[in-house]
Amino acid sequence: MVQGRPGALIFPAPADMDIRPGPGGSGAPATVLPSAPGGALDLHEGISPPRDYLDPLAGGCQRWPEHLRLYNATTGEVVYGRCRATNKCPYCQRLYVVETVEMLRLDALEWAPTLWTVLTAREHLTRPETYRHLEHLRRALRRRFSDAQWSVQVEFQKRGALHLNLLHKGVGDLEDVHELLSGVWCSRVDALPVGQATRELHDAAGVVGYLGKELAHGLKREQAPPLGWKGHRTSHTRGYLVRPTPVMREEARASLRTKRALWRAINAGYEGTDAEAAAERDLEQGAAADWRLRSINLRRATHAAS
Repeated sequence: MVQGRPGALIFPAPADMDIRPGPGGSGAPATVLPSAPGGALDLHEGISPPRDYLDPLAGGCQRWPEHLRLYNATTGEVVYGRCRATNKCPYCQRLYVVETVEMLRLDALEWAPTLWTVLTAREHLTRPETYRHLEHLRRALRRRFSDAQWSVQVEFQKRGALHLNLLHKGVGDLEDVHELLSGVWCSRVDALPVGQATRELHDAAGVVGYLGKELAHGLKREQAPPLGWKGHRTSHTRGYLVRPTPVMREEARASLRTKRALWRAINAGYEGTDAEAAAERDLEQGAAADWRLRSINLRRATHAAS
């Protein structure tokens, strides 16, 4: 469901807070949340800062039940959780994009894509419609390049129409790929060749730059799908990633945890190897935490606050 990092974005439990099971409980231990591998729980896996109702992107998940909290049985800390519904919650949507970009970045460091294609259409395509068109494009591409693999990300233009970003591996030169994809795409949708583009990605450094500058645009509100939109924002062929998707996503989460721990250490005044050691201690503390789901008595908490 949700997870979180000890010591981050926390608030103290009220003195009269009911740390008890959810509605209907009778004092039995509350359900223990399934921990991520290694036991570490962090922001991008499910913890949320206290809500900012004026700016959901900056202030946490708005869909998390008001009466539920995550309780750290090791330290006594209490934190908000998040819903992880990436098509319904702007905050969770943003964190999902961060994780996906990190996963693709780690993958590119081992096997970098060589080309990047943008496909647009004048009509407003739905995501299911793009699946059919992409299947025809994939077949045409593999008839020409048997080792072709790609990753797809959906982005939305300001007028509401979606467009597709494709990262290619195992293909030929730019002109051949562009001519093939543009021809098949424009024969199937309301689009013109001038609206399609293919560019080279020369090395891993170029791919990392592309991911940070282009794909991370999904973080912008105008590039994100409308709330309630149904569909997968990203997809890839089976052989695109160097390891299975669940493995790569966990590596991305671990990488983000490490980066944040190091940032906190540097921000606290540590330098060099001392910062690395402080970050390592932070990660070990997170891995040892015992997070559980608890319900609070809102009526009692409101009465105490007044």
